[in-house]
Amino acid sequence: MVLDRRRIRSAGRTTGSVEITLPVELQVLEGIECEVLVRDGVRPEIVLRPNVGVALALFAKLWQQLRLGLQRVGEIGDFDLSDFNVALLPPRHWYDKPPLSYQDALAVLSRLKENRSPARVNNSDAILRLVTFLAVNAGYRLGLEGRFAMAFGDVVGYLVSGVSSGQGTDFERDVALSAFGGGEKVVAGEIGSLSFDGQWEEAGEGLERVFAQFREWQDNPEQYEEARKRWWKAMTRVEIGVSISTLEEYLQRAKSKGPKS
Repeated sequence: MVLDRRRIRSAGRTTGSVEITLPVELQVLEGIECEVLVRDGVRPEIVLRPNVGVALALFAKLWQQLRLGLQRVGEIGDFDLSDFNVALLPPRHWYDKPPLSYQDALAVLSRLKENRSPARVNNSDAILRLVTFLAVNAGYRLGLEGRFAMAFGDVVGYLVSGVSSGQGTDFERDVALSAFGGGEKVVAGEIGSLSFDGQWEEAGEGLERVFAQFREWQDNPEQYEEARKRWWKAMTRVEIGVSISTLEEYLQRAKSKGPKS
């Protein structure tokens, strides 16, 4: 994959060193140790191979947290990198295996290095993507399939980060939030037991209720579709009501001002 073309330039004629400015997409590599490889031949290449061991460790840490949180549901086993499509940058689309990106992991580690609070680390697109796709695979291991495994991953990512993925799972997220709370009001992205440094086993009961709902939907897809349609109809009525109310308020204000002389 070619991101851009850049020129090698001297860092100073007397220093004996040269430098190259990398594209902004690779900004997260700042400070990462890299191997420099030279591939000689008709078309010589200089290859930078970043040491992404810290990113792999983060994948495994997040998986272990999921494992603790889901242990009341079942055993998801050890983290296996071969279950995922791993790339430097987050993909726009995926089909076969859930994707993980080194860029997301390094962005999270960069936030931690800046001594940001766990809440600031949690509320990010990077955490959303990492937790979502790890949870998709956890759903697979626990017996969820297809769209139910993907939606389960999406709602777990939402519960952790409070960030919407924009994947059209508004209904599933709303139901999952209610199920996780078990009658108590909870706010996605502000659940202490699901924070980056939280004790995820304390979220076990809530995650068990969320998973049970997805299992029920998978076992009864007709009921799932009916509940989904009812929820969207109710939301549409509310939105229309709010829009009409806003329009009436606007017209009333305009009428009270009267025509300008």
